[in-house]
Amino acid sequence: MSEEQSIQDLMRQAIEAAREGKKAEAKALFQQVVDRDDKNEKAWMWLASVVETDEERRVCLSNALFINPNNERAQAAMAKLDARSQQQQQDEEVIPGISRRQLLIFGGGGAGLIVLIIIIFLVITGNRNAQNAEATRVIADLQGTGTAVVAMAATDNANATATVVALTSPTPTATNLPAQATLPPEMSLVTPSPVPLATATPLPYPTGLTGRIFGWSGRDVTQTGFLSVVAYNLANNGEAVTIAEVQARNVDVSADGQRLVYTRYFSSTTFDTGVEQIGIDGTGADAVLIEQPVLKAQMAHYCPTHNQIVFVALPTTFQGEVTATIFPYQVFTFNFDTKVLSQLTNDRASYSYPAYSPDCSRIAVVKSELAGANIGSDLFLIDTASLGQTAMTNDSAAYIEASPHWSPDGTQLSYSVHPKDILNNNDIIVRRADPSSTPLVLVKDPSNDISPVFSPDGKYIAFSSNRNGSYDIYVLDLATSIVYQLTSTVEQDYPGGWAS
Repeated sequence: MSEEQSIQDLMRQAIEAAREGKKAEAKALFQQVVDRDDKNEKAWMWLASVVETDEERRVCLSNALFINPNNERAQAAMAKLDARSQQQQQDEEVIPGISRRQLLIFGGGGAGLIVLIIIIFLVITGNRNAQNAEATRVIADLQGTGTAVVAMAATDNANATATVVALTSPTPTATNLPAQATLPPEMSLVTPSPVPLATATPLPYPTGLTGRIFGWSGRDVTQTGFLSVVAYNLANNGEAVTIAEVQARNVDVSADGQRLVYTRYFSSTTFDTGVEQIGIDGTGADAVLIEQPVLKAQMAHYCPTHNQIVFVALPTTFQGEVTATIFPYQVFTFNFDTKVLSQLTNDRASYSYPAYSPDCSRIAVVKSELAGANIGSDLFLIDTASLGQTAMTNDSAAYIEASPHWSPDGTQLSYSVHPKDILNNNDIIVRRADPSSTPLVLVKDPSNDISPVFSPDGKYIAFSSNRNGSYDIYVLDLATSIVYQLTSTVEQDYPGGWAS
């Protein structure tokens, strides 16, 4: 059995134990998973739901947030832990010199001992009548205080239960983006009507399409988003053919349609990401930049005119802070012929989803400011000659852009965007590739629509959507605004590149 399969089996056993209330067994199994795969976000979240103490929960949640700073459930659970910790500190000494724990003891069997001491003391003073009255009052006070403290303890238990619910409950259903303006008249696209909320019935299959869509697909058991590399043959009813059974995502295809590059998760060795290249026939897999001065290389994209890629990574020379919320990925290029690695950015921002224009003169990229007055993400264009940057969007924290992709003629960009506080409600945007253009919302749906990819002739856009439960690949006809459905399986399917 492979290491990956063994981890998946452990996860399945652990989840079953947790759901059956066998917390000790589940904790031991989840601990084995994270010991063998410390980047397993889902395992850390499950482990947080079965450990005994807030300190342990905080460690688990911190690890989940380090892996994915945008984990909404981890953020909510951590906030509850912080609030409870603060309240506990405020309530630690409810009476000068007496802690809550002491009061809990007083409210139980310890009250009799303290009352007895008080009564003995009063007897010694010789004031028996006053002694009895005072003893009675003290008993009542202590019993009342004990009742109040028990109530506070019950509240604490309820809060702990709420934390577990925050860890395991599904993300609430998201709402739509507000309406946005259409593109200027010179844009030849037709404004589509919003796609209605889909039912379980698949949309019609697209006809007349050619070429192959390359992406990543599978059952995301470990909830990492890394799946097998797959090709969808459009000339054969979208038949899915597995090219590489590795943990991969962010797949791109070379201009000649012969090679693929993708982000690889090396779960059985370094538990880290890297860039790997492979032939479309599944042979010649080769890890890129193994001994180069970068860490966590990912999101590679081919240059159509040169034998090189652009990607993001952490430079090993970075001297700043790297935490769960500050992870400053920079933009690099690597030439396969000359073996030259070049760093294009060097600042405190974090970059993601770089994509070459068809002539490789520009790179579309998402730039996220991590500190200062303009915290948030925007779409930028980097001039590959001057390295000058031009902002395509300026909404900062209001909306989060992702996955830009160029049209074949280099005049338009497609990308996904969602409101900052509604993580799973991305819509698909297209706009001319200059800052003065206005975005057109092409696909607007209550579901999550992501990873838009232009067809080689520029007439269609493939994208992934979870409108029917799992992520399937859909195809938008730009001339008619009709959305078709390419895949309809239990697997999670994502497009990365479209070749003739």
